Amino acid sequence: MQVILDFLLVWDITRTITLRAGTPDRLLWKWTSDQNFSTASAYKAFFIGQHSIPGAKILSKTRAPGKCKFFGWLVLHDRCWTSARRRRHNLQTDDSCALCCQESETITHLLVGCSLAREIWYAVLLRLHWQQLAPGSYIFCLADWWSSARKLIPKINRRSFDSMVILISWILWNERNRRVFDHQVRTSRQLLDFIADEAVQWVLASYSQVEKLALAHWSRICKCHSVVLVCSVCLVGCSDTRTLVFKFFLSLNEIRAQSRSLKNHTCSHTDTEN
Repeated sequence: MQVILDFLLVWDITRTITLRAGTPDRLLWKWTSDQNFSTASAYKAFFIGQHSIPGAKILSKTRAPGKCKFFGWLVLHDRCWTSARRRRHNLQTDDSCALCCQESETITHLLVGCSLAREIWYAVLLRLHWQQLAPGSYIFCLADWWSSARKLIPKINRRSFDSMVILISWILWNERNRRVFDHQVRTSRQLLDFIADEAVQWVLASYSQVEKLALAHWSRICKCHSVVLVCSVCLVGCSDTRTLVFKFFLSLNEIRAQSRSLKNHTCSHTDTEN
């Protein structure tokens, strides 16, 4: 029966066509305007009828290390092994957020809905004078907030904003894993310092899009250490000078970390003696 229906369908389509003697047949490709085959049109034909993933186009153009971009791809596809997803697969019973312990830990809550995450976003964006872009409690999807927030800043700064989104999301995810697996906790101040350190590392690895974030943090430390002149030299634009200054920033941060460690060791030693 199906064969007869197919025959009638073909007959109905071709009954108005008249063949011309002596004219050779020619294949016409329906997916191009000139009806000629191309590999690109054949590739695009595979995706006809599919829905694009929100934020995927922005992510593909974002400059960031490969592992961080792959993490962003997992976020957009909701494939990160958060507590909520592990609970759905019967791998654990508690799905509380590792950062705030207040709500179910979905990837959207972890990156833009958690109280600690929103605090980090606001503090970082405040240093760049973009605090109006900070995510609020009404955010339901990272991709929606990302795509809408980047439209509110000048086009020249959007690439910097995109890389910063990936950087902070990566740091928040690593902090979550640090608390879950290593049972170690950073304060919001320590997270902000770590984000600045990671931004410097990205700049030294030729991801200059986050340079503005690194300078916004380290210029404050420079003022505290009376080296504003060095920071101003960094803004001139010489790549070699910027590299030297960022390495100086890393050395300065190591000194600060050693000072804090020595101070904590001294305090603990004093408490032991008492």
